[in-house]
Amino acid sequence: MTLGVVDRTLCALFARHADRDRHTTTRTRYREARPGVGFGAFVARVYAVSWLACAAVGAAVSVGGVASGVRVPVLNEGQQVAGWLACGALVGAAAKRATVRAGDRYLAWRAGLRRAAIRATLPGAVRYLSVLASGTPSERDLLARAAARTGAYGETAAAFRGVLATADLTGSVDRGLRVAARDTPSQALLAPFLVKFREHAAQGPDALRQYLDMEARMLADSRERAQERAASALELVAELFVVVLVLPVLVAIITTVVGVLEPGFSAPIAVPHTTHTTTVRALLVYGSAAFVLGVGALAAWLVGALRPRGLT
Repeated sequence: MTLGVVDRTLCALFARHADRDRHTTTRTRYREARPGVGFGAFVARVYAVSWLACAAVGAAVSVGGVASGVRVPVLNEGQQVAGWLACGALVGAAAKRATVRAGDRYLAWRAGLRRAAIRATLPGAVRYLSVLASGTPSERDLLARAAARTGAYGETAAAFRGVLATADLTGSVDRGLRVAARDTPSQALLAPFLVKFREHAAQGPDALRQYLDMEARMLADSRERAQERAASALELVAELFVVVLVLPVLVAIITTVVGVLEPGFSAPIAVPHTTHTTTVRALLVYGSAAFVLGVGALAAWLVGALRPRGLT
Protein backbone atom coordinates (compact mmCIF):
# COMPACT_ATOMS: atom_id res chain seq x y z
CA MET A 1 0.00 0.00 0.00
CA THR A 2 1.66 3.21 -1.15
CA LEU A 3 1.64 6.51 0.69
CA GLY A 4 -0.57 8.02 -2.01
CA VAL A 5 -3.26 5.42 -1.39
CA VAL A 6 -3.04 6.03 2.36
CA ASP A 7 -3.39 9.78 1.88
CA ARG A 8 -6.36 9.36 -0.44
CA THR A 9 -8.05 7.10 2.11
CA LEU A 10 -7.38 9.54 4.95
CA CYS A 11 -8.63 12.46 2.85
CA ALA A 12 -11.85 10.58 2.10
CA LEU A 13 -12.36 10.05 5.85
CA PHE A 14 -11.17 13.31 7.39
CA ALA A 15 -10.53 16.00 4.74
CA ARG A 16 -13.97 17.54 5.42
CA HIS A 17 -12.53 18.98 8.63
CA ALA A 18 -10.21 21.24 6.61
CA ASP A 19 -13.16 23.41 5.52
CA ARG A 20 -14.40 24.14 9.03
CA ASP A 21 -14.12 27.60 10.50
CA ARG A 22 -12.17 26.26 13.47
CA HIS A 23 -9.22 25.66 11.12
CA THR A 24 -8.99 29.19 9.74
CA THR A 25 -5.93 29.87 11.87
CA THR A 26 -4.54 26.46 10.95
CA ARG A 27 -4.81 27.32 7.26
CA THR A 28 -2.91 30.58 7.82
CA ARG A 29 -0.17 28.75 9.70
CA TYR A 30 -0.09 26.11 6.98
CA ARG A 31 0.59 28.72 4.31
CA GLU A 32 3.37 30.17 6.46
CA ALA A 33 4.89 26.78 7.34
CA ARG A 34 4.70 25.14 3.89
CA PRO A 35 4.97 21.55 5.20
CA GLY A 36 5.18 20.01 1.72
CA VAL A 37 1.74 18.35 1.56
CA GLY A 38 -1.66 19.71 0.67
CA PHE A 39 -3.70 21.33 3.40
CA GLY A 40 -6.47 18.75 3.16
CA ALA A 41 -3.94 15.90 3.36
CA PHE A 42 -2.21 17.49 6.35
CA VAL A 43 -5.46 17.95 8.26
CA ALA A 44 -6.51 14.38 7.39
CA ARG A 45 -3.22 13.03 8.74
CA VAL A 46 -3.58 15.00 11.96
CA TYR A 47 -7.13 13.75 12.52
CA ALA A 48 -6.11 10.18 11.75
CA VAL A 49 -3.33 10.36 14.34
CA SER A 50 -5.72 11.99 16.80
CA TRP A 51 -8.19 9.12 16.49
CA LEU A 52 -5.37 6.60 16.95
CA ALA A 53 -4.26 8.48 20.07
CA CYS A 54 -7.84 8.56 21.33
CA ALA A 55 -8.27 4.82 20.86
CA ALA A 56 -4.87 3.90 22.33
CA VAL A 57 -5.10 6.17 25.37
CA GLY A 58 -8.76 5.39 26.02
CA ALA A 59 -8.16 1.64 25.81
CA ALA A 60 -5.10 1.87 28.04
CA VAL A 61 -6.99 3.79 30.72
CA SER A 62 -10.05 1.56 30.59
CA VAL A 63 -8.21 -1.77 30.55
CA GLY A 64 -5.61 -0.60 33.03
CA GLY A 65 -8.26 0.69 35.42
CA VAL A 66 -10.28 -2.52 35.32
CA ALA A 67 -7.17 -4.66 35.71
CA SER A 68 -5.79 -2.53 38.55
CA GLY A 69 -8.43 -3.80 40.95
CA VAL A 70 -9.30 -0.32 42.23
CA ARG A 71 -12.92 -0.39 43.37
CA VAL A 72 -15.52 2.06 44.68
CA PRO A 73 -17.39 0.28 47.49
CA VAL A 74 -20.85 1.64 46.63
CA LEU A 75 -20.69 0.42 43.00
CA ASN A 76 -21.29 -3.10 41.77
CA GLU A 77 -19.01 -4.90 39.28
CA GLY A 78 -20.86 -3.70 36.19
CA GLN A 79 -20.86 -0.10 37.39
CA GLN A 80 -17.13 -0.33 38.13
CA VAL A 81 -16.42 -1.39 34.56
CA ALA A 82 -18.75 1.27 33.15
CA GLY A 83 -17.00 3.91 35.24
CA TRP A 84 -13.58 2.94 33.93
CA LEU A 85 -14.91 2.89 30.36
CA ALA A 86 -16.26 6.41 30.88
CA CYS A 87 -12.90 7.55 32.25
CA GLY A 88 -11.16 6.00 29.27
CA ALA A 89 -13.52 7.79 26.87
CA LEU A 90 -12.92 11.15 28.56
CA VAL A 91 -9.15 10.75 28.64
CA GLY A 92 -9.15 9.51 25.04
CA ALA A 93 -11.17 12.53 23.92
CA ALA A 94 -8.69 14.79 25.69
CA ALA A 95 -5.81 12.99 23.94
CA LYS A 96 -7.56 13.45 20.59
CA ARG A 97 -8.02 17.16 21.15
CA ALA A 98 -4.41 17.53 22.35
CA THR A 99 -3.18 15.80 19.18
CA VAL A 100 -5.10 18.21 16.96
CA ARG A 101 -3.67 21.15 18.89
CA ALA A 102 -0.21 19.61 18.57
CA GLY A 103 -0.67 19.64 14.79
CA ASP A 104 -1.34 23.40 14.96
CA ARG A 105 1.70 23.91 17.18
CA TYR A 106 3.82 21.95 14.71
CA LEU A 107 2.82 24.33 11.93
CA ALA A 108 3.54 27.33 14.17
CA TRP A 109 6.96 25.85 14.98
CA ARG A 110 7.82 25.37 11.30
CA ALA A 111 6.62 28.90 10.53
CA GLY A 112 8.85 30.23 13.30
CA LEU A 113 11.86 28.44 11.81
CA ARG A 114 11.13 29.92 8.39
CA ARG A 115 10.67 33.36 9.94
CA ALA A 116 14.06 33.18 11.63
CA ALA A 117 15.71 31.93 8.44
CA ILE A 118 14.22 34.78 6.42
CA ARG A 119 15.36 37.32 9.00
CA ALA A 120 18.90 35.97 8.71
CA THR A 121 19.06 35.83 4.89
CA LEU A 122 16.93 38.77 3.73
CA PRO A 123 19.65 41.45 4.14
CA GLY A 124 22.08 39.52 1.94
CA ALA A 125 19.40 38.79 -0.65
CA VAL A 126 18.38 42.45 -0.86
CA ARG A 127 22.02 43.50 -1.18
CA TYR A 128 22.40 41.01 -4.05
CA LEU A 129 19.26 42.38 -5.72
CA SER A 130 20.61 45.93 -5.44
CA VAL A 131 23.79 44.87 -7.21
CA LEU A 132 21.83 43.13 -9.95
CA ALA A 133 19.53 46.12 -10.37
CA SER A 134 22.44 48.23 -11.64
CA GLY A 135 22.23 46.25 -14.87
CA THR A 136 18.53 47.24 -15.22
CA PRO A 137 17.04 43.73 -15.65
CA SER A 138 13.31 43.18 -15.20
CA GLU A 139 11.88 42.40 -11.79
CA ARG A 140 11.24 38.80 -12.89
CA ASP A 141 14.91 38.38 -13.82
CA LEU A 142 16.00 39.93 -10.53
CA LEU A 143 13.87 37.53 -8.51
CA ALA A 144 14.85 34.53 -10.65
CA ARG A 145 18.58 35.13 -10.18
CA ALA A 146 18.20 35.60 -6.42
CA ALA A 147 15.90 32.57 -6.16
CA ALA A 148 18.55 30.42 -7.82
CA ARG A 149 21.00 31.07 -4.94
CA THR A 150 19.34 28.72 -2.46
CA GLY A 151 22.54 27.95 -0.60
CA ALA A 152 23.20 31.61 0.11
CA TYR A 153 19.70 32.94 0.76
CA GLY A 154 17.75 29.89 1.96
CA GLU A 155 14.15 30.67 2.84
CA THR A 156 14.30 34.10 1.23
CA ALA A 157 15.25 32.44 -2.06
CA ALA A 158 12.40 29.96 -1.50
CA ALA A 159 9.99 32.88 -1.08
CA PHE A 160 11.23 34.37 -4.34
CA ARG A 161 10.67 31.01 -6.05
CA GLY A 162 7.12 31.09 -4.70
CA VAL A 163 6.64 34.51 -6.29
CA LEU A 164 7.85 33.17 -9.64
CA ALA A 165 5.71 30.03 -9.39
CA THR A 166 2.59 32.09 -8.77
CA ALA A 167 3.61 34.46 -11.58
CA ASP A 168 3.92 31.52 -13.98
CA LEU A 169 0.42 30.34 -13.04
CA THR A 170 -1.27 33.74 -13.18
CA GLY A 171 0.93 35.47 -15.75
CA SER A 172 1.56 38.37 -13.38
CA VAL A 173 4.62 39.02 -11.20
CA ASP A 174 2.53 41.61 -9.38
CA ARG A 175 0.08 38.89 -8.34
CA GLY A 176 2.94 36.64 -7.27
CA LEU A 177 4.39 39.36 -5.06
CA ARG A 178 1.03 40.01 -3.39
CA VAL A 179 0.41 36.31 -2.72
CA ALA A 180 3.92 35.80 -1.32
CA ALA A 181 3.53 38.86 0.92
CA ARG A 182 0.26 37.45 2.23
CA ASP A 183 1.57 33.94 2.89
CA THR A 184 5.06 34.59 4.24
CA PRO A 185 5.63 34.01 7.98
CA SER A 186 7.86 37.11 8.00
CA GLN A 187 5.11 39.71 8.09
CA ALA A 188 7.41 42.24 9.75
CA LEU A 189 10.28 42.06 7.22
CA LEU A 190 9.70 40.15 3.99
CA ALA A 191 6.04 41.10 3.48
CA PRO A 192 6.68 44.88 3.56
CA PHE A 193 9.71 44.41 1.32
CA LEU A 194 7.70 42.52 -1.30
CA VAL A 195 4.91 45.11 -1.23
CA LYS A 196 7.35 48.01 -1.67
CA PHE A 197 9.27 46.05 -4.30
CA ARG A 198 6.03 45.73 -6.28
CA GLU A 199 5.23 49.42 -5.89
CA HIS A 200 8.68 50.62 -7.00
CA ALA A 201 8.86 48.09 -9.84
CA ALA A 202 5.67 49.63 -11.22
CA GLN A 203 7.40 53.05 -11.21
CA GLY A 204 10.27 51.90 -13.40
CA PRO A 205 13.82 50.46 -13.18
CA ASP A 206 15.36 53.61 -11.70
CA ALA A 207 12.87 53.77 -8.83
CA LEU A 208 13.36 50.07 -8.12
CA ARG A 209 17.14 50.41 -8.13
CA GLN A 210 17.04 53.35 -5.72
CA TYR A 211 14.65 51.51 -3.43
CA LEU A 212 16.83 48.39 -3.36
CA ASP A 213 19.94 50.45 -2.56
CA MET A 214 18.16 52.20 0.30
CA GLU A 215 16.60 48.98 1.63
CA ALA A 216 19.92 47.14 1.51
CA ARG A 217 21.56 49.86 3.60
CA MET A 218 18.67 49.93 6.09
CA LEU A 219 18.65 46.16 6.54
CA ALA A 220 22.43 46.08 6.92
CA ASP A 221 22.30 48.80 9.59
CA SER A 222 19.44 47.03 11.39
CA ARG A 223 21.33 43.73 11.33
CA GLU A 224 24.47 45.37 12.67
CA ARG A 225 22.53 46.96 15.54
CA ALA A 226 20.87 43.62 16.33
CA GLN A 227 24.25 41.91 16.41
CA GLU A 228 25.62 44.57 18.73
CA ARG A 229 22.68 44.11 21.09
CA ALA A 230 23.09 40.35 20.95
CA ALA A 231 26.81 40.64 21.66
CA SER A 232 26.12 42.80 24.70
CA ALA A 233 23.51 40.36 25.96
CA LEU A 234 25.89 37.45 25.47
CA GLU A 235 28.58 39.23 27.46
CA LEU A 236 26.16 39.72 30.35
CA VAL A 237 25.08 36.08 30.19
CA ALA A 238 28.71 34.92 30.17
CA GLU A 239 29.58 37.12 33.16
CA LEU A 240 26.52 35.87 35.05
CA PHE A 241 27.42 32.24 34.48
CA VAL A 242 31.03 32.86 35.51
CA VAL A 243 29.78 34.24 38.83
CA VAL A 244 27.39 31.32 39.28
CA LEU A 245 30.10 28.78 38.49
CA VAL A 246 32.54 30.28 41.01
CA LEU A 247 30.30 29.43 43.99
CA PRO A 248 30.25 25.62 43.66
CA VAL A 249 33.96 25.59 42.86
CA LEU A 250 34.62 27.45 46.10
CA VAL A 251 32.36 25.03 47.97
CA ALA A 252 34.29 22.08 46.58
CA ILE A 253 37.66 23.59 47.53
CA ILE A 254 36.52 24.55 51.03
CA THR A 255 34.96 21.12 51.56
CA THR A 256 38.16 19.38 50.54
CA VAL A 257 40.25 21.49 52.91
CA VAL A 258 37.80 21.21 55.83
CA GLY A 259 37.49 17.47 55.25
CA VAL A 260 41.16 17.09 56.08
CA LEU A 261 40.82 19.11 59.29
CA GLU A 262 37.41 17.87 60.42
CA PRO A 263 37.03 14.06 60.51
CA GLY A 264 33.24 14.36 60.66
CA PHE A 265 33.13 15.27 56.98
CA SER A 266 34.70 11.91 56.19
CA ALA A 267 32.38 9.84 58.40
CA PRO A 268 30.51 7.20 56.39
CA ILE A 269 26.79 7.74 55.73
CA ALA A 270 24.51 4.90 54.67
CA VAL A 271 22.79 5.35 51.32
CA PRO A 272 19.05 4.62 51.73
CA HIS A 273 17.73 1.34 50.26
CA THR A 274 21.26 0.16 49.37
CA THR A 275 24.24 -1.41 51.10
CA HIS A 276 26.59 1.38 49.98
CA THR A 277 27.97 4.23 52.10
CA THR A 278 29.23 7.69 51.28
CA THR A 279 30.50 10.78 53.09
CA VAL A 280 29.38 14.38 53.47
CA ARG A 281 32.54 15.54 51.72
CA ALA A 282 31.90 13.27 48.73
CA LEU A 283 28.30 14.47 48.46
CA LEU A 284 29.36 18.12 48.46
CA VAL A 285 32.24 17.62 46.03
CA TYR A 286 30.31 15.49 43.54
CA GLY A 287 27.23 17.67 43.89
CA SER A 288 29.29 20.78 43.15
CA ALA A 289 30.91 19.07 40.17
CA ALA A 290 27.51 18.04 38.79
CA PHE A 291 26.23 21.59 39.30
CA VAL A 292 29.23 23.04 37.44
CA LEU A 293 28.74 20.64 34.53
CA GLY A 294 25.01 21.34 34.38
CA VAL A 295 25.39 25.11 34.49
CA GLY A 296 28.20 24.96 31.94
CA ALA A 297 26.06 22.92 29.55
CA LEU A 298 23.16 25.35 30.04
CA ALA A 299 25.45 28.31 29.38
CA ALA A 300 26.78 26.73 26.18
CA TRP A 301 23.24 26.05 24.98
CA LEU A 302 22.09 29.60 25.78
CA VAL A 303 25.04 31.16 23.99
CA GLY A 304 24.37 29.04 20.92
CA ALA A 305 20.64 29.80 21.00
CA LEU A 306 21.01 33.54 21.53
CA ARG A 307 23.88 34.13 19.12
CA PRO A 308 22.54 35.40 15.78
CA ARG A 309 23.80 33.97 12.53
CA GLY A 310 26.99 35.64 11.40
CA LEU A 311 28.12 36.63 14.91
CA THR A 312 31.32 34.90 15.98
